[in-house]
Amino acid sequence: MEIKVDKHVIFTDYVWSFMMPDHEHWKKEIENIITVEKNKSIHNFSTENLQDRPVRAHKTAWDSFARYPAVFNILKIISSTIQQSIRQDGWEAPTLNPVDGWINWFEKNQFAHEHDHNCLLSAVYYVSSEHSPSKFFFHRNDRFRLRKENEEANLKLVEPKEGSVIFFTGCQSHSVSANTSDKTRITLAANFVGEYVKNWNPYDGRK
Repeated sequence: MEIKVDKHVIFTDYVWSFMMPDHEHWKKEIENIITVEKNKSIHNFSTENLQDRPVRAHKTAWDSFARYPAVFNILKIISSTIQQSIRQDGWEAPTLNPVDGWINWFEKNQFAHEHDHNCLLSAVYYVSSEHSPSKFFFHRNDRFRLRKENEEANLKLVEPKEGSVIFFTGCQSHSVSANTSDKTRITLAANFVGEYVKNWNPYDGRK
């Protein structure tokens, strides 16, 4: 006798994406910042973060959104677009505040180890990657689970195009493939925390 078994989905993870408006303008602005950062001996100025972190690439200071107007304005666009998703999906965090915003530039063979950002939401803007394609991997650390033959249940690949922005839950582990080209790959990353409505009773249906 064969017994019917039903399957039920209990958790679903998402990654969202959109194309950055006026991408070419922002690309030029970020490239100009990197030119200054790369030539610190000439300009006698650099915010480069030299901490040994999972992202094995060059990066500006974590608070670059407070140092560079272009980064600040890009984060405003990203935040506004995420707010749009919040309204559409009915999330319980109606406003977002950036806590970090910085620029990464990956030279040849540079990459990012598996890591997470320990925040509500993280976003990555692919500023320049057309000639240095990037594989963005999401990791699920479920070591003991059933899976089908030849199924990689704990690894999902996303390949963002230049000009795109992806955002996802900040605690989601991820890594980035090495830049195998001679061209510089540039991304802008940001972390957000949520500001919840004060005195909101979830049981009365009003906010």
